[in-house]
This record gives sequence, C-alpha cells and structure tokens, in this order.
Amino acid sequence: MACPTRSRRKPGAPAVTAALFLVPLLLAIAAAWPAAARDASVFLIRDVAVDASAENATHARDIALADGHAVAFHRLMERIVPMTAVGNVPQLDSGDIAPLVQSFEVDGEKTSRVRYLARLTFQFDRAAVRRFLHARGVKFAVTRAKSRLVLPVLRMAGTYLLWDRPNPWREAWADLSGLDGLVPLAIPSGDLKDLRDISARQAVLGDPERLGAIAKRYGAGSVAVMVATLGRKGGSPPAINVSTATHGADDGGRPVVETFPVDPADTIDGQFRSVASRVARRMQEAWKSSNLLFFDRGGQIEATVPVSGLEEWVAVSRALSDTPSTHETRVISASRDAVRIRVRYFGDADGFRAALRRNQLDLRRGEAGWILTRIPEGRGPQPGAPGSES
Repeated sequence: MACPTRSRRKPGAPAVTAALFLVPLLLAIAAAWPAAARDASVFLIRDVAVDASAENATHARDIALADGHAVAFHRLMERIVPMTAVGNVPQLDSGDIAPLVQSFEVDGEKTSRVRYLARLTFQFDRAAVRRFLHARGVKFAVTRAKSRLVLPVLRMAGTYLLWDRPNPWREAWADLSGLDGLVPLAIPSGDLKDLRDISARQAVLGDPERLGAIAKRYGAGSVAVMVATLGRKGGSPPAINVSTATHGADDGGRPVVETFPVDPADTIDGQFRSVASRVARRMQEAWKSSNLLFFDRGGQIEATVPVSGLEEWVAVSRALSDTPSTHETRVISASRDAVRIRVRYFGDADGFRAALRRNQLDLRRGEAGWILTRIPEGRGPQPGAPGSES
C-alpha cells in the first residue's frame, strides 16, 4: 500500500507564509479598532445639563435635546480648536449637528407637564467631525496628553508654601471646574502621602526623584511646578507673577515667567482663582497649537517594524493607527521577525515623529532605513528630566 505523500517546505516558509496573510489582516483589525480609548474620549462630551419648559413635556424635551446638541458641539469645538480659530467654525442648529453625533445617552431624566430636565452624554463621530472641520479649513488638534500634575507653590516673604494652609494658590487650582481640554490636569489633595512625596523646596528645585515619585502615584506624564508671587504691594496695576517649570515636557523644566494683572477690587482668593483659570487655559491652548493637524501637507515613509510575535505587531499597528497624523498604513512585506510598512502622514516628518512618541512609538533612522519600535511603558522622558512629553 502506498504511503501518503507529504509536501515538503523550506524551513521557515510556513511562518513567513502565515505572516504574509495574517499581518495585513491584523493591520485591518487594528485600523478598524474603534478609536482607541484615549482618542475616542476626545470626542466624548459628558455631563451636559439641559432644562427646558414648553406647553407640554414632549415639546420641552425636544427643545432640551436641541439645546444639548448645541452645548455639546460648542464644548467639543472649544476642546479641539484653538481659541483664535473657534470663530471660523460655523454656527449650526441641532439638525446640522446630528450627523456629527455617533450616539448620545440620557441620564437623570425628570419631566413634568411642561418641563424637562436631564444630563446628556454625547459621543461625536470622529471621522465626521474631522471631515467637517477639514472641509471648512479649520485647524484642530485631537491628540490627548497624559495627565499633567500641577504643584501650586506660593512664595510669600521669601518662603515657599505648598502643603501649608492657607495657600490660596493651591486652593484656587483645587476649585477649578469646567476644564475640559486635551491636557487632563491633576491637582494633589495635600494628604499625608503628598507631604511624604515632596516638599515645596524640592518642587521648586526640580528634584527629579521626588517629582518622579509623586508623578507616578498620580499616574501623571509630566509635572508643572507653578510658583506664584503677589506683585509689589501698591503696584499699578496689581498683578500676580507665575513661574512655571514643566518637568517631563518639551521645555525640559525651564521656568517660564508670566505676569497676570488682577482686579484690585477682588478678594485675594478671587484673584488667585482668576489667574489659575487663565494659566490652565493657556496650557490647553499651547498644547493644541503644538499638535494641530495639517491636512494641506504631508509625506510618506517606509519603515521596518521588528516584531517578536503577533501580539507585539498588533500593539504597534494599533498605536500607529491611533496616532491622529497617520493617514494610511500599508504592509509591503513580512517575515517571522519583521514587518515592512509604508506610512502616509499629515504634517511634517518631525511633527509625525513627535506624535508617534506620544503613542509610545519610536521612529528612527537605522543603517538600512527607518525603524519603528515600541517604547516600553515607563521608559522615555520622566518628570524631572528633560525630554518630550508622552
């Protein structure tokens, strides 16, 4: 009886063949992954309070939902469009906004015969919003930063105060509300763990070990040490000076000093709250300006992605598709330990590389061309050391 014959393959061929079929499939899966959590959250607007009255509850509900669409759209535009360009966004009614909304949820709904109250959550359609703004020539940013920890230090009579009470500067930051930008801000509570992690003097000196300790505990990617000093008594106009050193960000912890005029009729607490609000908004605007998407220019590169297995490739491809300035990714070839890709991107090469770093990817030139690798979690710039914010 004849023995069944078996086809013979060269060593390694099955793995290569499998990779050639699996990698494009995995790339498609990663590209179709519903905008990863960090990106999807950019287009998520929570806690939209609506309250409307009309001749009946049904009409009141219609009015409230229309108002909610308008409020949510306005908040989204303020989040992703620079303040200098918000005026270029056309005014839309709820019917025009609806196609930009992927879904919305209603919570805490209350009705009477003539009144409707609720809190709404809107998930805007990422692609639809991008097309809408791009078609109208409005520049915008959708890259969300890692959380930034703010350490508000008050300088009085030559003494630095951080956890001491009273510290109206730290209390002003703790009282901030309505901050809904691309840079999530964390304000320490001032508990015993905070006191153990870092002192006011260590914060002002930029002690990398102590800054790293408190940043790690709060899960922050950078730490902004903000030293506020009341202007000279009797100065005209009265002002508060703020020196900000952001550790773990692009400025490498170099202090930036700004002077903010305040209302002399306001209380000390009110003056500090006003300045804290302005500083926070400036941080958001600076981040947006440095992360704008430029659809009118771009480029492409071919890069090799070293991979140890399918899991690593999936992680790289998801992070790549999750980078807002990535326009298109195609697989050119694959082997057991590397994937060759062609990537088209928006903007310039330096901006694209910076955007990749924020998604834990490193693009660098090797002897044979560009190499794209993952940056292990916990590696890269740390608070207290110079480098790019992740």
